[in-house]
Amino acid sequence: MLYNTTSVNSVNTWIGILESVPLFAAIIAYLFETILPKLNSFTLSNSLDNILEKLYIPKIKNFILIWLLIVLAWVPGLIASYPGIYGYDAVFQMNYYVTGKIVLQHPIIHTYLLGFCIQTIGEWLGSKELGLLVYSIIQMLILSGAFAFTIFEMSKRNVSVFIRTFFILIFMFFPVNSLMSFSTTKDIIYAATFLILLLMMYKLVNQIELEKNNKFLIGFIFVAFFNMIFRSQGIYVFTFSMIIGLFIFKKHWKKILLLLFVPLVMFKIYSGPITTALHGVKFDSLHEMMSVPVVQLSRTLVYRESDLTKKEKKEIVEYIPNYQTYSMNNEGISDAMKNSFNSKLFKENPSRFIKLWFQLGLKEPVSYIDAFGRLTIGLWYPDMNYRDPDAYHPYWEYNSTEKSNQFDIHWVIVKRETPKFMKWLSNYYSNLTYNNSYQNKPLISMFYSSGLMVWLMFIYVGWCFYQKKYKMLFPASLVVALWLTLLLGPVVLYRYIYPISISIPVMFSFAISESDKERTNNDIRILTKKSVN
Repeated sequence: MLYNTTSVNSVNTWIGILESVPLFAAIIAYLFETILPKLNSFTLSNSLDNILEKLYIPKIKNFILIWLLIVLAWVPGLIASYPGIYGYDAVFQMNYYVTGKIVLQHPIIHTYLLGFCIQTIGEWLGSKELGLLVYSIIQMLILSGAFAFTIFEMSKRNVSVFIRTFFILIFMFFPVNSLMSFSTTKDIIYAATFLILLLMMYKLVNQIELEKNNKFLIGFIFVAFFNMIFRSQGIYVFTFSMIIGLFIFKKHWKKILLLLFVPLVMFKIYSGPITTALHGVKFDSLHEMMSVPVVQLSRTLVYRESDLTKKEKKEIVEYIPNYQTYSMNNEGISDAMKNSFNSKLFKENPSRFIKLWFQLGLKEPVSYIDAFGRLTIGLWYPDMNYRDPDAYHPYWEYNSTEKSNQFDIHWVIVKRETPKFMKWLSNYYSNLTYNNSYQNKPLISMFYSSGLMVWLMFIYVGWCFYQKKYKMLFPASLVVALWLTLLLGPVVLYRYIYPISISIPVMFSFAISESDKERTNNDIRILTKKSVN
């Protein structure tokens, strides 16, 4: 960030990394050997845990209670932001809905849901604001329901009430959760279904006999299907994870294959004749796919021009006319470069571009690594918990889209109408979003970090290998697969990483309960051995 380079070609960089290994290896080993195995049993035996247990309503009502508590905790935020956050790509999707030209750049189901609520229901109720309010409430119920289901499943795994209560409070009062709940982006419903799918994968790991339970199989198939249709990369994420499942559950490969094959067939039907019937217009995703190559080539030409031949320079300019924008404080986003990408020229002779990209990669590998590292820094650097200064998008949005001279006459604008008595909360959210006010709160600020969530994900994967809990890698593969697809994206935004962020409590709760179970089994074996002796 300071020197605009990874310094990957410096010996000092690698010496610094190697010097850090013993310390962090010891910390992680202590976490695996001491903290995780004892954390659950320690909190279970704690008197506070007993008090909290008595306050809980019986299990069957637990889910409803938690669901209600989370929704109520988010209501003040919705009132302060009434009727919701009309941002991100919503204004484009509303244009699609109004004109009847549903471009498939965004999931068609989300475009119809958003358009139906704001435009159609809005007309019935008398205002677009009331229509957006309906959408906000629907999305809040879906996300909070996924959170409540998470806590419900934790109780089945005998995770202590103390730990469950801690995560309930995070779900309720961590401000980003409420902001995301009424933000008009498909990533939120995707995140909710992602979380439910992850929980079902854990159920499959711990109760493989569920493969014989038709209700579970049908539920799994439909959750997987709905998850895939709310994000364009969803099909790749799910397929990757299920292929990993085939290797892990070799003895049950037929059922795993069924759970993979049926959702894919449903998706194929949905994305084919159903999408066509709904007036879906194909979108050329080639520009999106070129996000990483275009920044690598652009950086190479901007910073290493003297090392390139005239032919190489000419070819880069032909493919990326706006390559120079890389040096105009746009190093953290590929939009200007990828949008100018000459897809026609690429399609005429793909091998020519691939040859150019590969050839310059061998010639200037550090430029390629630096370009990739700078574009994806928020997905691996733990302290990147704020808006990228070299990308014009905010980390997450709060201000709703307003009228502008560049707007088309068909664009639908929904006005923010914050009640006077809630202005203070609206100002708090705005300050949190655009001034990153959480930065002055040590430790708490790390909860907002995309990069930290990714490292926690890999610590969990490390735990699976360290404890030889290879079956627990099955659900983790879903999270890792999503991260891999994000590395190929045009910019780092919190909404992209949000499904991973809300998966972390699930992964570690199950690791805690599994470690506790393993420790208890070891204690029983030791006691049994002593008794026999």
